[in-house]
Amino acid sequence: MGHVKRLSVVLSAILLWVAIPAVTASAVALGQSCTSSPLGTRVSIRISGKPVIVVCRKVSNRKRWIRAAVQTIATTTTTTTTSTTAPAPVANYSVTIDPNDPTLHTIAIDGQQPRTFILVKPENMTAETPVPLLLGFHGRTASGEFFRNNSQIDTFVSAMNFIAVYIDGSIDQWSSWNAGLCCTPAMTNQIDDVGLVSTLIDYLKTKYTIDTTRIWAVGHSNGGMMSYRLACDLSEKITAIAIVGGALTDDSCSPSKSVSILHIHGDNDPTVPFAGGGKFDTPSIVSSVIKPNSGFSCD
Repeated sequence: MGHVKRLSVVLSAILLWVAIPAVTASAVALGQSCTSSPLGTRVSIRISGKPVIVVCRKVSNRKRWIRAAVQTIATTTTTTTTSTTAPAPVANYSVTIDPNDPTLHTIAIDGQQPRTFILVKPENMTAETPVPLLLGFHGRTASGEFFRNNSQIDTFVSAMNFIAVYIDGSIDQWSSWNAGLCCTPAMTNQIDDVGLVSTLIDYLKTKYTIDTTRIWAVGHSNGGMMSYRLACDLSEKITAIAIVGGALTDDSCSPSKSVSILHIHGDNDPTVPFAGGGKFDTPSIVSSVIKPNSGFSCD
């Protein structure tokens, strides 16, 4: 059994490095220009003595090396003929529950701003039956509570037996999500929102029996953009997304698995225009949904 565990770690490391184009790590620094590398190129560097994966992305219309959303770095596994020690978690975190409101939680991940989220469970949920997980993402300047109240998703939680989680975006003057090429201030601050969601999913899987074939991201406007980015960068966990008034703003989108999409959009939207452009210079909605090689599924 111990040898199987060790082989799994070795294969994970091999797959990781096969997926990363060859770039000299010594020539790469966080925030440095990556004009000579294709968008989406990933490479491992060391920051404060620790391995960190960076990716070449556009930031404010300039190509730069930024910290990758998900840090998939192989860790050492101790093995014997009789037992094994699991790899260390990618992120250290803690979760607390508000003493006055059991639905209100705070997740604190090392190196990140603590985030609050609201968790609503179905009334008759049991540990024996896996349940779907729906993650809700509000628009820029809004909140998880705002999205919860306006979407009215709670009204279906018990009847359809799923867990709903409404997450608050990072706050710097106002709330926002780093969806790739939008939106400030989360994009400018290079907030690791994909890492946050990945860690939150891992936490929820330790607390509840989650149906991993039905983990959904639902968002409005900037939250819809974030849902698209999760489909691009976290497709090993996210299986379907639903968007209202958002667009795909991740120009290096390359999901490892197919993700189903429901996109609802008005043709008179001035903020995220159907034809593209507008305040955030977003792509057209048609190109968002049917972007070549995106791996998205349109039925």
